[in-house]
Amino acid sequence: MSAPSLPTGYDVSKHVPAGRRDCLITVGFDRRQQRIPRFLVQLYYRVSTDPIKWTWIARMDHNETSALGHDVYHEGLHVDIDRQSKRPVHLKLAHSSLSSNRGDVIRRCVNYFKREAQYFIDVYEERRSPGRPPSWSDGGEPTPTFMPSQRVEGGMSREAPADADIISDEELTELLAEAEGRTPEEVERGAAEIEIAPPEEATVVDE
Repeated sequence: MSAPSLPTGYDVSKHVPAGRRDCLITVGFDRRQQRIPRFLVQLYYRVSTDPIKWTWIARMDHNETSALGHDVYHEGLHVDIDRQSKRPVHLKLAHSSLSSNRGDVIRRCVNYFKREAQYFIDVYEERRSPGRPPSWSDGGEPTPTFMPSQRVEGGMSREAPADADIISDEELTELLAEAEGRTPEEVERGAAEIEIAPPEEATVVDE
């Protein structure tokens, strides 16, 4: 498939660019009377180009509609990271106070995955341990990782796949603003005020 599957069971589900050709972000959220009670933001990684194959490598979610759901306002932001040959790992992120508007939080999570995509790829491919700086074999410089030509061409590009149905950051902001009865400018300002520490500083809750 040319793009990863969208989240199912949500009122709104969209693809969002991740700023690099080998990654895409999916966003799903519900709308209830100008509120967003549930959302899922996932970072997908293209693990194969022939045929094209995507897999999720990191996800952040919130669900205040179920007693079993993860509520970021009670438990804080967390990231589940998948790994090639090991169990997924759960990281608890350090962050500032969260906006009461869920749209701001979603927008910030999307930006976070864009900024930290390489970290999540490295953890998925087990080149580094979660929540810690990478371990270099000689104590200093990283061990070179040789990439096939297809991987280099895809991974180094800043463009999203041309054949994927993707909305822009601005269009996502507009959807979030509409869902909460706010303006796009308010969503962008609220998202910018949320500070999330790098994943290297996160607490490994379950490994």
